[in-house]
Amino acid sequence: MSLHFLFVYPDFLEETRYVRGIPGNYSEGIASISATLKGEGHRVSLYHQTYMPGKAEFLAKIKEWGPDIIGFSLRTTIMDCASAMLGWLDEALPDIPVIAGGYHPTLAPEEVIALPGVDIVSRGEGEFPLRDLINGYDRTGKFNTGELGFWFKQPDGTVLRNAMRPYPRDLDELPFPDLSLFDYRNLKSNRVSTAEVIVSRGCLYACTYCANANIRNAYEDKKNYARFRSPENAVRLLERVKQNDPNIKYLNFNDAILNMFPEWFYPFMKLYKARVNLKFTCNLRFDHIDEEMCRVLADCGCYLVTIGLENGNEEFRQKYLHRSMNNEHIVKVSQWLREAGVTVYTYNIIGLPYETLALTLETVKLNARLRADSEIVSFFYPYPATALRDISVAGGFLDPGVPLSGKVHLRMPDYPRRDIIYARYSFHRLVRAYRKIYSDPDPGKAARKEAALDRRILSPVHPRGFIGAFRSVSHHTIVGLKRFSARCAPAVYKKLRQLKYKMK
Repeated sequence: MSLHFLFVYPDFLEETRYVRGIPGNYSEGIASISATLKGEGHRVSLYHQTYMPGKAEFLAKIKEWGPDIIGFSLRTTIMDCASAMLGWLDEALPDIPVIAGGYHPTLAPEEVIALPGVDIVSRGEGEFPLRDLINGYDRTGKFNTGELGFWFKQPDGTVLRNAMRPYPRDLDELPFPDLSLFDYRNLKSNRVSTAEVIVSRGCLYACTYCANANIRNAYEDKKNYARFRSPENAVRLLERVKQNDPNIKYLNFNDAILNMFPEWFYPFMKLYKARVNLKFTCNLRFDHIDEEMCRVLADCGCYLVTIGLENGNEEFRQKYLHRSMNNEHIVKVSQWLREAGVTVYTYNIIGLPYETLALTLETVKLNARLRADSEIVSFFYPYPATALRDISVAGGFLDPGVPLSGKVHLRMPDYPRRDIIYARYSFHRLVRAYRKIYSDPDPGKAARKEAALDRRILSPVHPRGFIGAFRSVSHHTIVGLKRFSARCAPAVYKKLRQLKYKMK
């Protein structure tokens, strides 16, 4: 006997929740669990939601699949929509067991287990815990409520809370992800001939805006949480991805830090160049990079790296973000990468607790100095179970009892909402302005220009509210046009992307 397990994967943004036709994204976690369950003889299906369905449509699709068990994959920013769908299941199909898993249930299990429609919360990495839970249910018709890694809601409303199950130390024990579960050729990344891949789990660091440290601390073994597949196993996985779809010409490594362990990185790169040899992008960390590493990345096909800068003030970055990096080294790394021919994008966060517009200007100026090719700028989001959320609450900037809405979530007297919006949507223009100033060969003249621009931006009479509102509309219009072109003219979009990154 085998069971039918249905994944429900809400894969849309809040601002586009009702827009149809937007391509979806690949999920490594879902694909890996699917491979594990299929290996046990179970049937697995995927309800890949790229828009928020209405109640009738949602229930009709669930009934059409007729699953024995439903698994919801949940992230924090989708919880309003997910709560509605779970409620519909609770009303119409209460006899189908529902398991909620993913980052949000792992970090906020009390919130999730309390939701109508949720019977079980899965915490942590789910391949082997779900395998054993589903196999036991298949044999006996009952869930083993002592299974590690799960919380169980009892008929009387009480909750059985089990500890986390140890994570697999050796990632080579995991099956290769089930790529067939997805409509692979219609994924967002595939439309530009790119496959999303992951060859690791976890991270060494404890950045305060990220939940990684709290997930690591939930496990008994905290020391070995950051793990990679062996170089040989990782390359075999990537060879399988290539064989799965000949359309794939590029890879995007979604690992937290691809070069986290140099003793793994260099042997992997050697095998990668010999047997995979596709151009790729990856995430790096400034204090993990030297000049030789930049040359190796470029030689093996890396055309773009994304690196977290987050804030340009060293003291602020260390105190509030726990990122100990030297600005001069950051500038050097960018120079090494550019000299190697690798495009550099930086991650930046605006609206952090205790930040001010003057501090954001330091972030702008550091980006201008390091001459990155572009900047990825995000509003700060106080994710649950993160140190920076606790700092926000303790500082009186965030009311934990009020649901989050909109883009700016903190209320700070020294950094009002209008200034945060202004900084976010003016960021790229300001970087270009300061970069032009820094290119002046006369240091004295450049310093005077910099001081004058500082005064204008920080002046109380500068119309930051109007400028921010106008540029916000402009930004979203451009983003909408890009999405439209990617959806309706993918060949043109792909060609423009190749030209942008100087790819063949």
